[in-house]
Formats: sequence, structure tokens, C-alpha cells
Amino acid sequence: MKKLTIAAIASLTTLIGVNTAFASEQECKKLKNDSDVIYASKGFCFKDPEAKSRFNDNADCYTDKPKFSEAEQKKLDAIKDRQKELKCN
Repeated sequence: MKKLTIAAIASLTTLIGVNTAFASEQECKKLKNDSDVIYASKGFCFKDPEAKSRFNDNADCYTDKPKFSEAEQKKLDAIKDRQKELKCN
């Protein structure tokens, strides 16, 4: 009985770890997308192929140094902080 309980707890812990990793990966993707949307709205020219394809191959881009409002900069800073916490790539 004790071995079964230990095995069940070990399996559950592994499953929770996998789910947590998946959730973190999904949140990292969402954070990157949220950041990219802000950059794209300011005419940023993406170099990342994935971002370029999501934003019409840079068809509407015009800058490598976009200027952000105070609210946008705060949102970008919050995104970066969360990405660091999650250790996003």
C-alpha cells in the first residue's frame, strides 16, 4: 500500500510538472505575441521570421526604433519582467 501511494504521488508530481511547463510555454508565447502586437502597431520592422510572417512580411513596417507611449512602455516592461520570471527564451 505504501509503495502504491508513493508511486501515485510521484506520478502526480510529474504530471503537475509537465502541465506547469506547458502552461509556462503557452504564457511565454502569449507574452511574445502581446509584445509583438505593440511593436507592430508602431511600424516596427521584424527580423524574426515567425513575427514577420504574422505581420504581413513587414509590409507596413517603417522603423527599427519605434517610439512608445508611456502606457505602452509600461506594458512592455511588465511583459519583459514576466518573461524573466518564467525564463522564456
